[in-house]
Amino acid sequence: MQAFVPEQINEIPEYGTRDADPFDRQAIEAEAWQLIRQREQRPTVEVYFPERRNNARTALMEAMTASGHLSRVEISGSLDGIKAQILSRLLNGWDEHIHPHEKDRRFTELCNELFIQRVHQHMILGMMPADTAVNETSNYPMILSGTTARSLGYRDSNLKGMVRSHYLFANNNGGYTRIFEQVSCSNSTHQASFTFLNSIGVKPDTTKPADIAVLEAPFIYHLSEHPEGVIDVVREIDALTGDGVLYGDTGARAKSNLPYEYLRQESLRRESEIENYIDGLARLEEQLDRMVADGLIDRQERDSLYHQQIKTTLDAICTLHPSYAEDTFGSAAAPYFIEASDLAAQGRFDEAEALLVEAELHKQSITFCGVEITAKQAQEKGLMIDSYGNLIKQGIESWQWKKGRCRVDNCPTRPASVMVGPCDVCSHCQKIFDSGKNPKDIYPKISKTARVGFIDTMLAPTYEENKKKAA
Repeated sequence: MQAFVPEQINEIPEYGTRDADPFDRQAIEAEAWQLIRQREQRPTVEVYFPERRNNARTALMEAMTASGHLSRVEISGSLDGIKAQILSRLLNGWDEHIHPHEKDRRFTELCNELFIQRVHQHMILGMMPADTAVNETSNYPMILSGTTARSLGYRDSNLKGMVRSHYLFANNNGGYTRIFEQVSCSNSTHQASFTFLNSIGVKPDTTKPADIAVLEAPFIYHLSEHPEGVIDVVREIDALTGDGVLYGDTGARAKSNLPYEYLRQESLRRESEIENYIDGLARLEEQLDRMVADGLIDRQERDSLYHQQIKTTLDAICTLHPSYAEDTFGSAAAPYFIEASDLAAQGRFDEAEALLVEAELHKQSITFCGVEITAKQAQEKGLMIDSYGNLIKQGIESWQWKKGRCRVDNCPTRPASVMVGPCDVCSHCQKIFDSGKNPKDIYPKISKTARVGFIDTMLAPTYEENKKKAA
């Protein structure tokens, strides 16, 4: 891995002395503070709908997957337009009232973006190769307590972090496409990151909190040498961490992860499963931003409303895909989602929701202008909020059957791979669910060899009736 050393830029005659170095850290920080001070006066920058869709997709997938997922975001247009969109998003996320450490991280991310923009400018001028990629590493903030870290959105159950690469490609129409790819990793701590960064000649500032020191040490590499981009970076970090490490995981967890060469394909497949929720979240974000601009709500209320809808959507997804429940909500929560999934498979959505409420895993109320209201009341006020039940129905209506293993433990199709539908159950078990029964209760009463025949003959009329009702 070839690292970028800022001093090397002085070897380019056009830039002359160190004082004119555009990569100087102090100069970058000074510009970042200037942008923060001017953020209230800056012109409003339109956030395009595709970016809102990217925001929604990334938020859901990063919450659903503990490690070994690749998120990809593309933004196309003029270079100035792309810069404006990204800086607008980063500056909108700045909040003087957030936890000091989180504020330091957000400031570092802003500085990194200014660094990346300078690299891209060098690429356009031909002063750096066109295949240059910039990488940054976001570690779990070990300096924070578990409670504080969780409140800020960090996952302490597996010390989750990200490895993120940025690419820029010229388009035929004279514009550009900026691509972000990030891979989620477990056990993302300074030990692994420092070892890797030191191995490529980057020296983090050890006087600062470890996660800040790592985050503010972006480096460059070349896609001609590392064609898999960020996946190659993660591969090298894992290799330096120890034998059998995969996306930061070890032991059984590592063995359950996909090999690097299948990561992009599987990540796209996972994201296709939640596609039906993306537009709704993007429209909600757009509405909330308009409300902030009109002075109806402040930024904190905007973020709270959006995150609450993300949480409700995750509840619905984990009901339809119980395999995601442990990574999303923890091992203690997983059994409740399996039970809720059984109820949802029978069409008993209210009971599924009540079960999650009872287990304190689902928040029915929405905080709007300092007052807690129900999802229905939020809709009556014009907010594009979807209830848990509606989100479940959306997921079932748009479901695409896929190859997989039925999650019903005593299903006669197990352990074979068959076509599975909503709630990850096969067509045989779905027939029983459609009849208002639970296959877990019926199968033990019938010998294994007779189960499939029983389903096909005894429940076929009921299944057909239910199909007609659904139509």
